[in-house]
Amino acid sequence: MDFPRLIDYSTRNYLYQTLSNCHEYRVNLYYYALNIGVFALFVLIVSAILYHCYKNKLTDYEREQRNLRDQDYILSKIRFYQVQSKATQDGKMSGITNLPYTEDYTSSR
Repeated sequence: MDFPRLIDYSTRNYLYQTLSNCHEYRVNLYYYALNIGVFALFVLIVSAILYHCYKNKLTDYEREQRNLRDQDYILSKIRFYQVQSKATQDGKMSGITNLPYTEDYTSSR
């Protein structure tokens, strides 16, 4: 059974082509809008990061203070380990457990 056709073939073809062109135009428009939006977002994020890094840059005085603080910390650790090593070498502490010797143990030696 053949279904009745309500419009002519040429009219149907014209409408199909028009709708296809509209769809293609819409897809291209969305494609370019999305790409431009993503690019703008990328530029905005990179600009914000660079601006933040530029504004939070340490001054020469702050950099010098940080270096002095780091040097002081390193020297305090060196002094601590030197004192600890000297205490171990003097025999006040056990080399294995780093516990101090008691008087009873040192006198029986």
